[in-house]
Amino acid sequence: MYKNWAVTLIIANGIIFLIQLLLSNTLVPYTVANNVVPMDIVTYYLGLTPYLVVDKFYLWQLFSYMFLHSTSGFAHIIFNMYALFIFGMPVERLWGSKKFLIYYLTCGIGAGLAIFIIALVSGGLGYYIPTIGASGAVFGLLLAFGILFPDVEILLFFIIPVKARTLVILYGALELFLELSGGFDNISHIGHLGGLATGILYFIITRKHAIRYKTRGFVALQKKKATIPAEHVVDKKEIELQKTIVQKLHKQGEQALTDDEVQYIRYKEIMVETNTVDCDISIFTSNSCENCIDRDACFVKIVKDLLKQ
Repeated sequence: MYKNWAVTLIIANGIIFLIQLLLSNTLVPYTVANNVVPMDIVTYYLGLTPYLVVDKFYLWQLFSYMFLHSTSGFAHIIFNMYALFIFGMPVERLWGSKKFLIYYLTCGIGAGLAIFIIALVSGGLGYYIPTIGASGAVFGLLLAFGILFPDVEILLFFIIPVKARTLVILYGALELFLELSGGFDNISHIGHLGGLATGILYFIITRKHAIRYKTRGFVALQKKKATIPAEHVVDKKEIELQKTIVQKLHKQGEQALTDDEVQYIRYKEIMVETNTVDCDISIFTSNSCENCIDRDACFVKIVKDLLKQ
């Protein structure tokens, strides 16, 4: 089911940012090596501070930190939410809401783990300094966008057109350079790299599914090229699935679809040409087209028409 999680996440980040602003002067004592340093209450409990994760067992910080942003200005949250919107919306539309949300949160937590582990191993001030921001999760989204829509052009600095896959490589190389050179600011480059690395691992782990998906697509293309006999084999389960999808769209709308049904539609849109078919929705309320060669094309055309309503 499509739930528009990208927009929901933006709203959640905005609400938490307002809470940060309201409580920015509410301070708690943060004691490190017998030194007491005041820290605002939201960052203390929800920001990712490796020392507090270990000493106080604040494990939730590996998750909660990605919903906080700097209150010293608006640039931090605006840029992150803008990126979440332009990269998140198309990825969610393609994947479905459930898969999108799992991926986004996984990248954010993965980035948090990278920050925590590096701080734990290297020691120094990074072990005691809090990290906040959705950048790690957003960098994971950038990777997904670059893989799923590699040839889409994005305006770098709102001026220079760059293909998505090139942008991923440029940002990844820049973040790696800045991290290895020690950085020149208070930006968590390791968090950005952690988000990218988690995204890469996600795609590697799910590669078997991707291979099956591509193989299925290749087979479908070969079938399209071959001459289909009049008495061709009919997949009864697929017919029922198509009927279910059409009926849901007709009676309840797009929000009634499951993630699997959304991905099935995307697959058929890629594999089937609809230029030469003229269909009516009635063929999916009866058995009149179960053996039609153009049944898939009719399905895609009708679904597209219903989604436009």
